[in-house]
Amino acid sequence: MLKKVAIGLVVLMLVLGVGGFFWARSVLATDAVRTALADQLSKALGQPVTVGSVAATIYPRVTVSLTDVTIGKDAPIRIGALDVGTDFRALLSRRIEHAALHVDRSRIQLPLPPLALGSSQPSSSGAPVELVSVDEVVFSNVELVSRGRVLSGDIELVPRGTTALTLRKVALVADSARIEATGDIADISGPRGTLDIKAGALDLDQLLTFASDFAEGSGAASPGTAATSTPSTGAASADLTVSLSADRATMAGVSLEKVSGRAHLKGEDVTVEPLTFGLFGGTYNGTLRANLGAAPTFGWKAALANVDVAAMTAFVGNPGVISGRLGATVDVAGSGVDAATAMKTARGTAKLTITNGSVKNLALVRSAVAATSGNPQAVLAAAQGQPVDEPFTELGASMSIANGTASTPDLHFISKDIRLDAGGALKLDGSGVTLQGTVQLSQELSKQANPAIVRVAGQDGRITLPAIVRGNTSKYQIEIDTAALLKQAATNEVKARASEAVKKGIGGLLKR
Repeated sequence: MLKKVAIGLVVLMLVLGVGGFFWARSVLATDAVRTALADQLSKALGQPVTVGSVAATIYPRVTVSLTDVTIGKDAPIRIGALDVGTDFRALLSRRIEHAALHVDRSRIQLPLPPLALGSSQPSSSGAPVELVSVDEVVFSNVELVSRGRVLSGDIELVPRGTTALTLRKVALVADSARIEATGDIADISGPRGTLDIKAGALDLDQLLTFASDFAEGSGAASPGTAATSTPSTGAASADLTVSLSADRATMAGVSLEKVSGRAHLKGEDVTVEPLTFGLFGGTYNGTLRANLGAAPTFGWKAALANVDVAAMTAFVGNPGVISGRLGATVDVAGSGVDAATAMKTARGTAKLTITNGSVKNLALVRSAVAATSGNPQAVLAAAQGQPVDEPFTELGASMSIANGTASTPDLHFISKDIRLDAGGALKLDGSGVTLQGTVQLSQELSKQANPAIVRVAGQDGRITLPAIVRGNTSKYQIEIDTAALLKQAATNEVKARASEAVKKGIGGLLKR
């Protein structure tokens, strides 16, 4: 008896399964359903949607399978397969509710077309099926294409209402970089929400390009209405916080290590605080504030430590001009989005110290030795001689920055043989340097100087002389004025001898 019951149940399940399959096919896998779904998706997204074919399955869930789906004019969004899983009870009423959308082999060209992100509009009473709500969207093998670059991978999101969603999983690959992200978007039309991005290696230029292209099309049209090409005003209501961490990154060709930062976009204001990374063998810790309006402005504060100056200057196109290890603090503000404009408009302060390096072609010691020899030919030979790099133990200054120039009252250059203390100005692009101050020779070099200069300019066995440094980062001109000192030395010598003669004369008269 039990055996007959079991066989009967199996037969009943087979009948129900086969019947359900043919019923689902009769309800869902028809041209009428394909056309109806395309029409409802078009209304829901505000863009034209086409569906190549439709099929249906019932295991493990009733599923409508759409293939060859395109979205938007000129099909910027192409989907190889779109499976729409739904509840069987709702399907009995020809409604697709609490659907799970699984998208496979999709290609999305950025920037996105304007999308209306509302729910689908009620279909007419004669529609063969109605798309009511979506609980989950999963993209597998998705490709995001922007300006010839491709991000590929998987995305899982959960819609909340008509404008919010949770990014449950984002795993994308670009070249050798892998990006993982999660987040919560309270309003995609803003956008407003939070994102947490992690990566092993990251191309920040590429990521910013994708983000810019995505944001360009992120504005939503009114639900149920066709979107137009009118630019969105959603950026004004943007309130997006992005946390980022990466083992390695590149930005504008610069290699960064251990990147960690937090950026907040609110309207047209961007705040990046904090932002830390390894740079040219040293560390960077800073903040950046910017307004991205019609007249962009920025404020930049940063602290750098142990940065390889030779590597940094080589990167910016001036290899070998200076070496050493840099520590600095910067606090500047300005306007403009490109480096040239920002450099011209930046105003603020900076303080820097470079240790154990050298300055290309400075030849400060050679010029000082020639000047203190008292030999005009030696001075001429020093000026016309082959370039000589100048080593130092410390080079530092505090600076006021304005109009593309850094002014300093206290630049100092210290080495084993010489010390320079000067004030003046330096062009930020390295095109001009003008410094005026004093040079002080070591005791060893002072011993080699003209004795007359030693008598006039020497103190504690060290000569101190007025000096002017002019030039640029490729060639410097050192001016050390010893003529006045020699003249003063001669005058002093005459006075000393006259005084001695007078003393001897008076002494002789007194003896008589």
